[in-house]
Amino acid sequence: MAKAGKLDVKDNAAQGIKTRLVLNFPGFERTDSPSQLGRMHHAATKTGSLWGFSVSEPEIDSKKSANYALAKFRTNGGNWNTETRVVQFQWNDIVHKYEEDSFPSGFLKNLGKYMGFFLDGTVSKYRKASLRYWGFTIYPLLLATLVFFAVWIVLAQFIDSLAVEISVSLLVALLFCQWPGSLLYVPLTIADWGFARDMVNQKNPEIEARFREFARTVRREISGSKADEIIIVGHSFGSLWAVRALALALEANQNLIKGKNVTFLALGSSMLKIALAKNAGYMRESWKRVMKQPGLFWHEVQTKDDWIAFYKCDPFKQVGMKDIKAEYTISRIRFSKAMKRERYEKMRKSFYVTHRQYILYYDKRVPFDYMIRLFGPFSTRKIAKDDGLPDRIDHAGNLV
Repeated sequence: MAKAGKLDVKDNAAQGIKTRLVLNFPGFERTDSPSQLGRMHHAATKTGSLWGFSVSEPEIDSKKSANYALAKFRTNGGNWNTETRVVQFQWNDIVHKYEEDSFPSGFLKNLGKYMGFFLDGTVSKYRKASLRYWGFTIYPLLLATLVFFAVWIVLAQFIDSLAVEISVSLLVALLFCQWPGSLLYVPLTIADWGFARDMVNQKNPEIEARFREFARTVRREISGSKADEIIIVGHSFGSLWAVRALALALEANQNLIKGKNVTFLALGSSMLKIALAKNAGYMRESWKRVMKQPGLFWHEVQTKDDWIAFYKCDPFKQVGMKDIKAEYTISRIRFSKAMKRERYEKMRKSFYVTHRQYILYYDKRVPFDYMIRLFGPFSTRKIAKDDGLPDRIDHAGNLV
């Protein structure tokens, strides 16, 4: 992590974060808000046992008419305590519709949208931004192509009709994508790309309506908050929901975050997945609006372990963003330094499990611990600038 000054221990002990507002935007998964909050509490409990603090059961207020849930957590350390209000946004119903689209018609529809990223030159931009992400992008196409040619080579030994060979090979490749391709996340990946294309082209009215709904909630929560710190979290695709919602909220109230301690925490961000596409000008403008806020601090967290994010690149330079008034820093971490070897190796067997690790618990004290940011006594902005966090809390949970 970048080092830009040490934490003032005395200052934090006396004036640390006692109240915090977290606006949490999840990624592309079907888990609803109450379940997300339950997972969050489980991870916080695991982290607390490592750092010497306890986190109360969340007081959850689910809104049946709105796509979010509210929860209040209370953290007690040895000589400190913090109260965190979490607004857990949800769009799992939208995810569900893409994942459950019928096979083969729904799969083929999303496959066409996926190919659109190749045809408009976006995939070549991915290659320039991050070779690892480019590899993830071509993965399902490469897999299906290998199956197609493998079948074709076998058929060519017994059949003389080129049309039959191609037709059968295409059919087998398509069926392979469903099974055993489902074990390799092919349908999930194509559904994800189908959603992404609709977001780029603003073709799904449900996405557009949800943007506006989220924006109203963001505006209301931030304007009414007196918390010591406000954290806007965007994990994976959640970063896009968060940026768009915040931009629309700022459009309605340009002074929304003025005088407030606001951090945007981008974890395994998918911003470039959409922002690099030619037709996504509206998202690039939203991102610019956010980054023109002088009081905002953007913390980008990347890891080499994760193939579903843009590792080792400056996302703002990739889109040619200028006139940035917000402060930002990029931290590059390794999950291997924070996890037991057995758990780390098990995690690495899946692209998606690895991609989710940003928002889970760790087995060792590390400065990039997500739960410390949400429930600990330190400012997220200061944590981002100091590697020495593990030395600031003793094993009894006391600030020292």
